[in-house]
Parts: sequence; structure tokens; C-alpha cells
Amino acid sequence: MLASYRHGDRASAAKYPLTTAAALPWQAAADGAWCELALPPCPAAHIIVPSLSTDLKDCSYQVTLRTADGHWPLQDVPSLPPSGRRRARSRSTTDLVSTHIDCFHTEADLPASRLRFTLRQPGPPARHLLAVSVRPLEMQPPTPKAMRAIAPRPPAISQMQGPQAIQQRICSPTALAMTLKAADAGIDWLEVVEGCFDQRTQSYGCWPMAIRCAAGFGRLGAVEALPAWEPAIQVLRAGLPIVASIDFAAGELPGAPLSKTAGHLVTCYGVDGNAVLVNDPAAGDAAGVPRRYDLEAFSRAWLRRRGAAYIMPAS
Repeated sequence: MLASYRHGDRASAAKYPLTTAAALPWQAAADGAWCELALPPCPAAHIIVPSLSTDLKDCSYQVTLRTADGHWPLQDVPSLPPSGRRRARSRSTTDLVSTHIDCFHTEADLPASRLRFTLRQPGPPARHLLAVSVRPLEMQPPTPKAMRAIAPRPPAISQMQGPQAIQQRICSPTALAMTLKAADAGIDWLEVVEGCFDQRTQSYGCWPMAIRCAAGFGRLGAVEALPAWEPAIQVLRAGLPIVASIDFAAGELPGAPLSKTAGHLVTCYGVDGNAVLVNDPAAGDAAGVPRRYDLEAFSRAWLRRRGAAYIMPAS
């Protein structure tokens, strides 16, 4: 199953580079507001990635997947530091779903479900972009064809030039900062790093925190799980780079500064024939950040598992 759902207010939808439908209706509640998206039945071994970006500065939200058999909440965004008491997770006896930091995995065939987005602030946001992606967790990506789609190259930033205590952990905010600085050179890299920090997991790679951080700079974007290059090419041809989440074993991505990785984020700004143009923040210095990777090898590293990407509209 492959599905993408995007909804937003008129202004946010007009700026987003992929087709976006009208906003879903928000319902008022005593402690906030909520909206729901209905999903069709989904097979096992799929990933469901929700994303919400709003213009609300000091508002947290939570996403819950609901079926007749149970409900599964993700942690609040932004999350608070964990208390001494562990909050129980609702889970059905059939183990239909597992929750992860920023997404859901279907452990068995999932019946029709609903995704509820709950804001911890009275009233709906004036501006927002809501996106949901559904795809197999692992899949054989289509063999890519040589093509050409090149956005302006973003400024190069090496995560290894960051504070020594965290430089190995900040690929996500560094790739995001390069993407944001492509349109606004005045954005401060380390301010983006700080804005992406997740209190509960003590990490910098939480996808929803990256989207929330970008919204603080007026960029209402989304995290999407892409199954193929077509939507990415559409974004690149709109002049926008993409942050891609990749993983690869030793020798699978020739020319990369990392020999292997279970999870790393890079800024992709183009495809030139059989090469992918990438700013890889793992390089030791800014001069080594721009890279050219083999299209087929990069496709496997990116699209084989999850295919996650941060997509940011122009400012």
C-alpha cells in the first residue's frame, strides 16, 4: 500500500511544493483542539508517518492512531523531560501496531483506522500543514532512470565543526539548517540544532522536532515517507532541496564520509544524470560536504527502508 495525504490552509497549501488538499475541520475541546484523518485498511509491515506544522509558537500536540481494537499515542511534540513515572501505552492484545518516536509500524493487517491530531491549545491554528504517508517499511525501490533536476546548492555545513560533545549526533539539524539557509542565509545553524533537541529522548534526530523547528522560521513543511523519486524530483524542480534519511552497510554508498550507518540525514539538492548531488554533513569540514553519489546506490540507501524526507517550502 502506498498513500500520501496532505491538508492545509490555503496559504500553506499554496507554498508547499506537492499537491495539498483543503484543511481538515478542527474540533474545539476543553483543553485544545483536534482533527482526524480516516485511513483505509493497511497491511502488515507498513510504516505510517504523521506530520503537523503550525504557526502556533508555544503549543504542543500529540498524534494517536485509533481503531475499534485499541489506540496508540505517540509522545507529545515537543516532549517534556520524562518524569519518574512511565506512562502506559495503550495496545491491543492482537499487537496490531507498534509506536516509535515519530511513526507507527503495522505489526499485522490493520483494519480501517483514524489518525487524531490533538493540539494542547484552545482553538485551531490559523496556519497549518498536515501530512500523512503510508508505505511498506522496507521495499525494493524502482530502478531509477538517469534524469536532471537541480535546485540551487545550499550552503555547506559540517556537523563535525559543531560542539565536540554533540557533533556526532547532529546530522538531522545540520541537514535541516542547510535546507533552510538555501532560502535565508541569515539563519543560525546552532539555533536550528538547539531547536531540534528532543527532551524525552535526549536526541537531535526526532523528525517532528525538525518540522516544528522549521516552523519557527516561518517554513511550514512536512516529513514524508517517499516510495520513489517522482515526488522528490517535483520538489527539486521547484528549486527546493530535500533532507533525506539514509542508512547503508559497509561499501553500499561509495564516496560517503561514513563507511556505514544505521541512520543519517543529508541534504539532497539535485539529480544530474546518474549522480545525486548531496550536501553530506558528516564530512570533516565544509569543503568536503558537497558530494556526488551514484543514483542507484543512493536510492537503495534512502528509499529501501522508510524513505523519510523533510520537505520545506520556500520562505
